[in-house]
Amino acid sequence: MDIKKDWMDTKQDWKGLDGAIAWHLIERQAENWNQVGEMMNEWLKANTPTKEWVGLTNNELVDLTIKNAGFPILLAQAIEAKLKKKNH
Repeated sequence: MDIKKDWMDTKQDWKGLDGAIAWHLIERQAENWNQVGEMMNEWLKANTPTKEWVGLTNNELVDLTIKNAGFPILLAQAIEAKLKKKNH
């Protein structure tokens, strides 16, 4: 039985796994640097926090539309700026 092949055939649940423990598992199981990179990327992806997108309320859209009425480019820029502010 090839333990390394079996390891690569099953997906490791990396979520919440400490980096040092992940590295220990990766170092023991990866057969080459390409596999090391793939497994490290899987761990990183599973443990990178994601921020939920925040959109504009109807009131914010109405307010921006009124302030920029007749100026579609300014309206688009105002919406973009407001979204950037809320999501960064």
